[in-house]
Amino acid sequence: MGRVISRLLPGIVCAAFLCSISAEAVWAGESLVDAWERQNQEEDSNQGNVGDGGEVNPSGEENYNEVPQLNEADIYQMNQGNAAFLYNDQGYVSFLRGRFFDEKVTDTEKGVESLMGIADLLGLSKGSEFFAVYGEQDEYGYTYLTYKQRYGDLTLENASLKIILDPEGYTAGLVSSFAPNVGIAPEEESSITAQDAEKIIQDYYRENDIKIYTEYTRQTSVTVQGVAYHAWAVFTNLPAGEAENGGKGYLEHLIAYDGSYLTYVAVSSPQEQVMGDNAQLEMALSYFEGLTGDTYTGEITLHDGTKKTISVPVAYDSSGTYYLADVNRHIFLADYYSYNFKQQFIPWTSGINGGWPDHYLAVYDSYIKVYDFYKDYGLTSVDGFGAPLLILTDYCESTRKPVNNAVYLGMCNGWAVFSASAVNDFGECIDVAAHEFTHGINDYASGGNLYQNQYGAVNEGISDVCGNLCEMLLGGTTDDTWLLGENSGTAIRCMSAPWVYGQPSVMYDSYYYPESENPTYDNDYGGVHINSSLVGYVGYQLCAAGMSKEQDFGLWMGVLRMLTPKSGYQEVHQALKFAASIRGMDDSWQDKIDEICGSAGY
Repeated sequence: MGRVISRLLPGIVCAAFLCSISAEAVWAGESLVDAWERQNQEEDSNQGNVGDGGEVNPSGEENYNEVPQLNEADIYQMNQGNAAFLYNDQGYVSFLRGRFFDEKVTDTEKGVESLMGIADLLGLSKGSEFFAVYGEQDEYGYTYLTYKQRYGDLTLENASLKIILDPEGYTAGLVSSFAPNVGIAPEEESSITAQDAEKIIQDYYRENDIKIYTEYTRQTSVTVQGVAYHAWAVFTNLPAGEAENGGKGYLEHLIAYDGSYLTYVAVSSPQEQVMGDNAQLEMALSYFEGLTGDTYTGEITLHDGTKKTISVPVAYDSSGTYYLADVNRHIFLADYYSYNFKQQFIPWTSGINGGWPDHYLAVYDSYIKVYDFYKDYGLTSVDGFGAPLLILTDYCESTRKPVNNAVYLGMCNGWAVFSASAVNDFGECIDVAAHEFTHGINDYASGGNLYQNQYGAVNEGISDVCGNLCEMLLGGTTDDTWLLGENSGTAIRCMSAPWVYGQPSVMYDSYYYPESENPTYDNDYGGVHINSSLVGYVGYQLCAAGMSKEQDFGLWMGVLRMLTPKSGYQEVHQALKFAASIRGMDDSWQDKIDEICGSAGY
């Protein structure tokens, strides 16, 4: 992902949207936040006209931003016609390629100032508030500043925006999943408690054995069908029998403050992700204290009976007990059931550095290869900060029934957590390990994860592409048809011919799964795995058209930097072109990307 250039304090409001402050209105030596607070005080004492919505408005007109607003034509002119726009269903910009601010952006507050002139295009109205969380620079000198939106005193889920800066520091584009026109959050108290919200979920699933993770129940803000809510978030595992079909390990149930059940969404982890949370990271790293690194070398038997010699890191403590752990990369293997259902950390141990299960040695070896592969591309672990990996073995339901799946389980207690099952041989597949690892990168880089309909299909499709390219570039397969999981003996997808596995090659063909207004685990959250081929097939066709695998992988890594939780197929199309331009690829690839994405229906 390139090198991180700034690591901002989590939870600190670095900038609020200055809805009615021009650049000239900021006093000398005054920060934008100070100016915003000063003007709010001035407006509170202003005795001018009040608009219909109750906002103070001296002119009598509902004009919330004194900064002249740019429209699409202005931005095209600013870029000599070389700009691109995408709009969301509400008619606001979700992707912009081109300069939209005349000055250099030198910090995150200047980034906020750059947005003031396109507030109308983004749907940022009075009361819109957001804060900077993350800054990163790629190997080509482009900088990506990530902001999250607030609604009242709570962060709005899956609402993020990225400003892209060129090597000179000027705006080069943006991507946004901000909720438009949410307005000023009302001051409201919940009529129910956390325990009440949990009871609602317990009653709702009365006939299904689910676990409620009460320690993670919290208040949050969400938008449902365009309406912003304060709500309780209650987290559970998936109902019995659903984990084998789901790409996520948990459900987040949303209960409005009045006690009504709003909806649920699939999530990687019940724990709230706080970028740069050192306390969580240090807690995870403490498991490696007092351990000394060593190596295990031995022969394992693969699913087809063939033998393979592997060498993997192990560690031992002062008592001579060995662990399947890597003290340098910070990887640990432990039991899934104990960790997820009993809140106990039970690692794999041995008194003789032997007797390790072949099945999980293969899993461990695959994740090590993937970890090193991504590190060579400048990304240390899924977050770029070196988050330790926890591989939980014997993936199962609460009844201990094995789950036939491999899943990225999100960031939890400082770990990037992955599951591995005893009833499949995906551990022998580098592409599956890389697929899950890429999910972790996507979750972190996008600033959220709206796992449904085309947003979820994009997430799955990019993981398919990067997983396959990783395996091929490492020489881990002889397959040239872009199968996923073929080294397990049971391939599950084919990116060169998706129809063979019942997946679409173009939108709305006979295999296409229609988007759902009510995405649930019963309909694959709106076809996220089925429609993933609309991205995977594009990745394959780029290589078939002459792009090298190295170029193709680098291109998709560039796309990952330009995603938000609500990036769909069209955003992928434009991000591919933008990433190709950043990489200095021949202009003919712009037309080829148009052709290939167009043939897929977007």
